[in-house]
Amino acid sequence: MKEFKFLMIVNILCVSAMMAFLSVVGPIIRALNLQEWHAGVTVSIAGILWVILSRFWGKKSDKIGRKPILFMGVLGVAIGYFLLAIFVNSAIDSPPSVLISFVILILTRAIIGAFYSAITPVSNALVADEIDEKHRTSYIAKLGASNGLGMVLGPAAGGFLAIYGLAAPLYTFAILPLIAAFLILIFIPKVKVSETKEPSYLKIFDKRLRVPMLAAFLTMSVVITSQVCLGFFVIDRLNMELIQSAKVTGYILSIIGIVFIVSQIFVSRLKDITPTQWLKYGSVFAVIGYLIVSFSQNQWVLGSGFCIGTFGLGFIFPAFQTLAVNLVSKEEKGAASGTVSAAQGLGMIVGPLLSTFLYKLNPMAPFLLSAFVFVILFFVSVKELKRVP
Repeated sequence: MKEFKFLMIVNILCVSAMMAFLSVVGPIIRALNLQEWHAGVTVSIAGILWVILSRFWGKKSDKIGRKPILFMGVLGVAIGYFLLAIFVNSAIDSPPSVLISFVILILTRAIIGAFYSAITPVSNALVADEIDEKHRTSYIAKLGASNGLGMVLGPAAGGFLAIYGLAAPLYTFAILPLIAAFLILIFIPKVKVSETKEPSYLKIFDKRLRVPMLAAFLTMSVVITSQVCLGFFVIDRLNMELIQSAKVTGYILSIIGIVFIVSQIFVSRLKDITPTQWLKYGSVFAVIGYLIVSFSQNQWVLGSGFCIGTFGLGFIFPAFQTLAVNLVSKEEKGAASGTVSAAQGLGMIVGPLLSTFLYKLNPMAPFLLSAFVFVILFFVSVKELKRVP
C-alpha cells in the first residue's frame, strides 16, 4: 500500500490540529468568563456530530469512494478551525456576553466535529480495502501511531504558542488540515468503485459489532475526560496561572502522546496476538494508570499515571478498530468502521458532560470512574476470548 505513508501524514496533521485546541480549552473557557460545564458542552457537540455523521461518511465512502469523502472531511475541518480562531482572537481582548461566546464556540466546534467524523472511519476503511486480515491490526496500529505523533506535536506546539496569545495555536493549526487536503488530492489514488454490488445495509446495533462498539465508547469517553479535565486539574490542584497551566497541560499531553506512539509501534510488531487479547491487556494497564492519576498530588505522579494508562490505550484503539472491519463483509467495511467511530463519538458526548459534572463534585471522581470502566472492558474481553479464542 504505497499511499499509506501519505495517509499517515494526513492523520498526523489533522490530529495535531485537534489536539492543539484541547491544550488551551481550559484557559480559553476561563478567559471568556465561562464555566467548566461550558467546556464539556463545547467538546461534546463535536461528539454529537461524530455520532450522527460517522456512519453516513462511512457508507458514502462505500458507494462513491474513499478519496472524495476523506478530502471533504479534511477541508471542512480547516474551515471550521479558521472560524474558531477568528472568534477567539477577537473575543480574548473584548469578551462578548457569556451566551454569545458559548453559542459561537458550539457552532465552530460543530463544524469541526461534523467533518472530522469522516477522517477516522474512511482512513480505516481504506486500510481494510488494501491490507489482508492477518496484517490489518499492524497497519491500523501504525496509523494509530501517526495519530499519536499528532498528539505529541499538537499539544507541545499549542502550549508553546500560547505564550503569544490563546488564539495563536488556533491560527497556526488551522493551516494543517489545508496541507492535508492538498496531500489527499495529489497522493491518495482515486479507486474506482465497483458497481456490481450495492453495499449491504448494516444495522447500527449489529451484534457482530457489540464488543468493538463498547470498547470504542468506553475508551473515547475516558480519553476526552482526560483531555477536558486535565487543564482544570492542573489549574486547581497545582495552583498555576492560565498561561502556565496551558504549557504544563500541553507538556503532559505531549509526553503521553509519545507513550501512545511507542505502545502502538509495539502492537504493530506483534502480529500473533488477536485484537481481543489486546483489549484485555490494554485494560489492565489503563486501570492501573488511572488509579494513579486519581490520587496524584503533583505533576510528576500525574504524568506517570497518564503514561501507564496511555500505554494500555495504545493496545485498545487498534484492537477495536481492527475488530470492526474483520467481523463484516467487504461491502460493509466502511459502514462498520463508521458505526464503531459513531460509538467513539457517543463517548465524546457522554465523557465531557459526565466528567465535568463529576469534577465539580470532586476532582478525583472523573479519573476514578475512568479506572472503573476499564475494569468492565477487561471482563468483557475475557468473556469474548472464551467465546472466540
